[in-house]
Amino acid sequence: MSFYYCGWNGCGQVSGHPMIISKPAKLSFDGPIVNVSCTWSVLAVIAGKSMTFMGFVENNINVRREIFLSNSAQPIHLSSCQSRTLVACSKGNCYDYSPESNTLRQLVKFTTSELDPEESASVDNSSIIKVSCSDYGCLALSKSGRVFTIPSPLVLPGLVVTDIACGNEHYALLTKCGLVYTWGSGSRGQLGHGDLEPEEKPRLVEALAGMQVCCISVGAWHNAAVTSSGDLYTWGWGTDGQLGIDDSVTDDDHDHRPTASKKLKTDAQVSVLQERNEKYRGIVLGCPSPVDTSADVTAVSCGSRHTVVLLVDGTIWGCGWNAYGQLACPPEECIRSIYLRRAA
Repeated sequence: MSFYYCGWNGCGQVSGHPMIISKPAKLSFDGPIVNVSCTWSVLAVIAGKSMTFMGFVENNINVRREIFLSNSAQPIHLSSCQSRTLVACSKGNCYDYSPESNTLRQLVKFTTSELDPEESASVDNSSIIKVSCSDYGCLALSKSGRVFTIPSPLVLPGLVVTDIACGNEHYALLTKCGLVYTWGSGSRGQLGHGDLEPEEKPRLVEALAGMQVCCISVGAWHNAAVTSSGDLYTWGWGTDGQLGIDDSVTDDDHDHRPTASKKLKTDAQVSVLQERNEKYRGIVLGCPSPVDTSADVTAVSCGSRHTVVLLVDGTIWGCGWNAYGQLACPPEECIRSIYLRRAA
């Protein structure tokens, strides 16, 4: 089975190809491809009964390692960040892989110490089906719809969760009823609550509450959601056009530096924001906003600073940062795109 890769290849993730891959390169594996996860330096693939890690592994570039789990367990889902890869397996266990040291360890059963006795008795510790990780935190989802901020269970009374996602400093989940909840840092509008405040616990994204959301994805500081009717919504920090919405901000506006103490409330858009003496470029959408597409959207995936969607007609479109060919077009042709453009 095969898939295609484009973007940064400076660590040798795809052997025999240049540092920047702007024309999608075909990679073939034995057996069905179950899951793929990319970081800046490592490409991780589940194919058949094994996992393959390519790129910067064991402190060297151009390395390829194939990993098998013990006790006949098969990997079913993985998620990678710069420092680690989390793996869920067919037996419901969760593993932690370190590319730097090429070591794999099984995580112990997730604790129920933070739950009351009735809740503790109902926690499904033994069937993790999906994981998501960043360098700031990790999530796991059980077959019964429980979420863990590894290793502790997240108390969500009455909610059955079907999907989870980690950003750089925030998290998102999708429920069986099609509701989206977010929490963590909100400094770039990434929580979608119409403000820039943090949330310690999952909070409903009310702007999407009247829609049946079927797919979510989280980038570094932005998010995307697809509804059952095929509509695409994005929100958060649009530094390089990854929201797919015209920011209408001039270059002069990019140099605007409001005081660090200034707090901005918004129901739709914050144009340029300065916090902690950092310069912010682009727009910040504090609430989910619709994105124009040429056909209904069936899936979406967010990179750190770009977004890619699959349309019902089978075409793939992307927007955002393209310095390394992430949007499947040469950087000299387009360094960034604020609109969705069709992949070559």
